[in-house]
Amino acid sequence: MDPKVVYAPRPFHNREWAAAIVGDTAFSLGDWPTMYLLAIAMDAEPEPPVTRAQLAAQVAIEERARSAEANRALREQRTAERHRAEAAAWVAAVRTCLVKVVVRENRYGRVRGGARERLRHVVPLGEVFSGRRRRHLAGRALCETPGRAKPLALDEDPIDAPATCQRCLAYVSQIRMAAAA
Repeated sequence: MDPKVVYAPRPFHNREWAAAIVGDTAFSLGDWPTMYLLAIAMDAEPEPPVTRAQLAAQVAIEERARSAEANRALREQRTAERHRAEAAAWVAAVRTCLVKVVVRENRYGRVRGGARERLRHVVPLGEVFSGRRRRHLAGRALCETPGRAKPLALDEDPIDAPATCQRCLAYVSQIRMAAAA
């Protein structure tokens, strides 16, 4: 008997591999021919072969990666569609607006769809009215009430992008100059 075979630190890679080499799932490590056969196979194949479980795990990982890529592409497509819809709503709202307005971003964003997004508000350049008595102050978002204790923190510089605040967009078509009230 060869002591290298008998006292090998790892007589085989895994039970499934050893069963394939020996030809039987009910083998014993106590008999010399089995140990010698496994030692010869270990010398011939030092790296363990890929098992069915490892192969299934690899297939599952690849499937998750494909699914994640498809979801990312779908998310990008939906974002692009949302941006097109926002731009179309903004163009339609500006066409009906009788007052000069600008768009300013809120300094503090919200989380929407897993991404931080800063709302863009419509801000009139002068004091305007909507409806019978609703007053909108100059330099403040249309969605704000004049008596609001803490005004929205809007950026000072207007941006060239469509407004995304739905309440502001609802008021754009209704506003008129304060002198016309």
